[in-house]
Amino acid sequence: MIHGEVSIERLGLLRNDALGDTLLVLPVASAVKQIDSGVHVELVCNGAFTELLSAHPDLDDVHADPGGRVGVLSRLLKSRRFDALLVMRPTPRNALAAVWANIPLRVGTANRFYGPLFNVRWYGHRSRNLQHEVLYNLELLQKLTDAQYGAPQYYLPPPPADREAARAVLSSAGVQDDRPLIALHPGSRLRPDGSYSHLLWPAASFSELAAALMGDGVQVVVTGSTADADLAGPVREVEGVVDLIGRTTLGQLAWILKQCDTVVANSTGPLHLAAAVGTKVIGLYPAAAGMSPVRWGPFGTGHKVFTPPPEICNETVCTLERCPEFNCLERITPAAVRDVALGMTSQSPHRSRREGPERTGGTGEGGSP
Repeated sequence: MIHGEVSIERLGLLRNDALGDTLLVLPVASAVKQIDSGVHVELVCNGAFTELLSAHPDLDDVHADPGGRVGVLSRLLKSRRFDALLVMRPTPRNALAAVWANIPLRVGTANRFYGPLFNVRWYGHRSRNLQHEVLYNLELLQKLTDAQYGAPQYYLPPPPADREAARAVLSSAGVQDDRPLIALHPGSRLRPDGSYSHLLWPAASFSELAAALMGDGVQVVVTGSTADADLAGPVREVEGVVDLIGRTTLGQLAWILKQCDTVVANSTGPLHLAAAVGTKVIGLYPAAAGMSPVRWGPFGTGHKVFTPPPEICNETVCTLERCPEFNCLERITPAAVRDVALGMTSQSPHRSRREGPERTGGTGEGGSP
């Protein structure tokens, strides 16, 4: 791959924040390999995700951002001898680290005060939410090359090393292979100040949905980290719900989500993880424009999103408790979500596994973990 007079043999992707944002960078790696399979592609990301993302077939290496000052990150970047770096998360630290690392081609957004630190500049505005984040990411790649590639590929195989542990988690919890399985994820990413990164569908709505689904014969698991324990309390207390809060690694969670017929979640990393491993998801999004599913919805086909009526909100950023409509997600009824979830379950790839001896699925990657 060539940009001007620079031959790009080693390409870096820098996205070092949240899980969902990082997962949505993966189609860029796949597009590069379609353009030129000989390009060596590496991702620098939050260290919590390196083991999970190392399973991606189009990433030749994955590195943890060491944190700390600019110089620490710049030394890592310099050691990788990148010919070009796509700074997918524009921050002053990331931009300056790329300069200090003497990377020949530094691609980033132009419309910030540190834009001049990039020598290949993208003039788009993500905040307008006119298209999906994946497509915005691919626009950065297009600043390096006008070569053609196929439809964006969004897929992440779960880490092979976590398969047996995921199987053991489900087995010990009493989950059966021959019954429908739906995961509910009532939390979202916690910010350093202890607040959630997105408005949440009420826990009472999740618990009502769980009870209704189990009445329909569906097995329900609730997922999340230990930080979600109190938030998810009403869901965990529903009789028969399989409580997996704090019981899985990210790699094990990927396998479990892959086993599910569908996943119901707020706009958060595990929703994007479920979509990446091939499970159809139901996403719950507030009315504020900055959280629009146009940009942040599950990528791919066959998914479903619920949002309150957009006319009730004139805000770009959700004002949470200050909003007169708080919580606008209460307008999304458990009954409506249940109907869609049951429809997805009836069309799930796992359906043949549940319907007797003539099932077509095996125990390969697409089947039981």
